This record gives sequence, C-alpha cells and structure tokens, in this order.
Amino acid sequence: MQGMQRRLNKIIRKSTGRSLVIAVDHGMALGAMSGIVNIRKTIDDLDATGLIDCWLMTKGIYTHAFDPAGDPGVILRASGGATIAGPELTREGLTATVEEAMRLGVDCVATSAFVGSDFEHETLINMAALSTECRKWDIPMLGVIGLGKTNEDKKKDPKFIALGARVGVEHGADIIKTYYTETDFDKVVAGCPVPVLIAGGPKCETDLDTLEMIHGALQGGASGIVMGRNVWKSPNAVPLLSAVHGLIHENMNVKEAHQLLEEKAGHTL
Repeated sequence: MQGMQRRLNKIIRKSTGRSLVIAVDHGMALGAMSGIVNIRKTIDDLDATGLIDCWLMTKGIYTHAFDPAGDPGVILRASGGATIAGPELTREGLTATVEEAMRLGVDCVATSAFVGSDFEHETLINMAALSTECRKWDIPMLGVIGLGKTNEDKKKDPKFIALGARVGVEHGADIIKTYYTETDFDKVVAGCPVPVLIAGGPKCETDLDTLEMIHGALQGGASGIVMGRNVWKSPNAVPLLSAVHGLIHENMNVKEAHQLLEEKAGHTL
C-alpha cells in the first residue's frame, strides 16, 4: 500500500467510502467561541463516542489539547492568519508546512481557497503550492472552498459551488470541502473527481435541520460531512453525533436518524 492511500483510508472509511469529520479549527479566527471554550472537554466528550472518523484542527490544538482514546485520522489546518478583529477573513496565508505535518504525524493537511473573493488568486496559489509539497511526501490535501462575505448569496448557487469544487481539484486538492446546495448538488459532485465533504456551515436552527441537510448531501453523492458548530453547539451533541453516524455509515433515513437522536437524548425533540 502506498502512503497516500493509507492516509486517505484514515480519513474516509474504506468500508463505506464515507467520512464523519469533526472540525475544531474555528478558534484560529473566532477565538474561544461557545462550544469550544473548554476545547479539551469538547474533544474528550465527542471522542469518547468512538464514532468520529477524523478531526480537523490547528497545530496548536493538536499539540496542546488533543489526546484521543484511539487512533482517529487528523487533518491539520495549514492556512490562516486572519481573524474577525481584522479587516478581511479571506486574506489567509499558509501557517504550517508539510514537513511539520509529517513530524506531527497527521494524515492530511487542509488549506482554504476563497473563490470569487479579493484574495482568490493568493489563496489558490497557496493551495497549488501546498499540493506540490504534499506530493513529495504522499500526504493528501483537503481543499476548503470558501466564498467570503461578498459572495454569501452564492452559497445556494450550485453552478458557483460546482465551479469552486472543480477549481480546488484543478489546483491539487485530493478531497474537497464545500457548501451543500439544496438543488442540483449531484451536479456539484459530478464535476468533482475527488471525494466531496460538505461543510457543516452556520448553526442550523434545529438538529432535525442538520440531519436533513446531511441526508440530502449524501443522496446527492457527498462522501460525508465536516461538522463543527452544528454538533458541539448542540445541547444534544453526543446523541446528534450518533444520529449523524447512522446517516453516514449505516444508511439510515432522516426519520430513523431522528428517532435514534431522540432515544439517545432521552426525550422527544
């Protein structure tokens, strides 16, 4: 087995071809936000379920707050350098190297490209450069496709999302993380020759909304989800994680997953 495939198998479960990734990299731009203030506890509580295939985190959290019970996959966030206190969140640069990722023992690196933003060129060039380094070490790269505030309305446009996904692959991504569109998401996946994981996005109004979003994405051909605030901001985080796992790896429908959520939560939601 080659190194690239071994590492991809740590991210996307071989038996289902799907993945449940939990993201805790939000603090790099948003600080100690609700749900990840005590990030050690958040990680420990979710890790204890044994349901997570892979984590997405920064090198600081990986070094100081990550101590899993088993051996889940880890995607190292390798771009950043902008916060909500600054002038522009899309002005990201590379914050980690592939050599550093190898030394830390992670399985993949992630970098953002903000398609359609003022910093489209810089972030795409960074993605391409990081991919070149990844190839030297047989380590996969997750292309995180962002849009920026001026393109918020385009998150629902499948043609625009499909453009971003394809552009990410063309610049070297081995996996794409992008937004789910309620219509024509299958066309987004069809034009992307690597696995597509949907972004959890802003907090959904209800846990049922989260389940419906994930199920719709899977039906459209997504290979899973990268979840953040929709799980660790939920008052039913662990039951919700069980339900999401059921959707992704057990082919549950929304009704079955929601019933499991209610059973785990111990009350009707």
